[in-house]
Amino acid sequence: MGQLQHRGFECSEPSHMKRFGSLIKFYDEKNRVYSLNTPPSSVKSIAIIEGKYYLSIDCDWNIEEQIKKCAEIAHLEIAELNDISFDLFWQHCSIPKDVKLSEYTKSKNKKANKYIRLYNEGKEITGYVQITNDSNVCANIRPILSVTEYEKDKYQFGFKFLMGAGMKLVQLGGNPPQIRRPWNWDTVDFNTLSIPLYNSLGVKTPSMSVVGVQNSTIKVTTNQDFEKAMNEFHGKAGVTDWDHSIEITGRHKVTLGSTAIASIEPYKDNKTIRWKTLSIHSSRPKKQTGLQAPPRVGDKRGTDTSDNPSGGHELFGVQTKRQCT
Repeated sequence: MGQLQHRGFECSEPSHMKRFGSLIKFYDEKNRVYSLNTPPSSVKSIAIIEGKYYLSIDCDWNIEEQIKKCAEIAHLEIAELNDISFDLFWQHCSIPKDVKLSEYTKSKNKKANKYIRLYNEGKEITGYVQITNDSNVCANIRPILSVTEYEKDKYQFGFKFLMGAGMKLVQLGGNPPQIRRPWNWDTVDFNTLSIPLYNSLGVKTPSMSVVGVQNSTIKVTTNQDFEKAMNEFHGKAGVTDWDHSIEITGRHKVTLGSTAIASIEPYKDNKTIRWKTLSIHSSRPKKQTGLQAPPRVGDKRGTDTSDNPSGGHELFGVQTKRQCT
């Protein structure tokens, strides 16, 4: 029943080993396969190659110290090490510097997809969420010792890691999915201004009119639905209503009178919430051009007047002159 609580992530100590050909597996005192948990670590890369998941984790911990107990157990029981001291064996035993794991993507009969077992806050989310680069995870791994005879009575020893109970997802990498119309805030944690599995949130705005520009901050007007949603957001966060300002990040320039659409994210500033752009697209304001009707039949042409000193007429803002024949 304990498995339902710890999901196989329970920490224990190795007590004995079993040999399967050239591989040695380790077990705890309850005869369960020994595994250990990494601290929260960043995913360096994840890829699917020839039917297998390959996952590399940037793990900041003392790997040697974690598996030295396994090496001590193996040294006492492996016949090939009878005449070799533990210090010499440990010195020449290969130990990975990085945690690199692999898992088949198909079942043995290749009829069903397999996924890396994934958990978040005690709940299994396998198959519902795909791990991305820079995600933060705690991996449960099984150390395996391999024994390879490369010449008669000469052996190589080395540890490798296999996937254990799976991984606990702390946080997904990359930007979170945008909250779009109708701008529902049910999944938002207003204490951290984030959504589940991310440490931030993003909001996709509707079309906005830029009515003020001051340095890198713009003032906008928008539709009533979005304004109501933004004020609701500020209300749930316990701060004053949105002041219609957005801070522009990056080099993008927005001009007065233009129309803009943006992805924005909130941040706390003293006792209020401000918004800054993740991305923004804006159109140039329309130029106001005066239109003049073309001359009617019978109008005189070529007469110099104060309105048309060049002797031509102005059509759609462009002057034309009558050619001499």
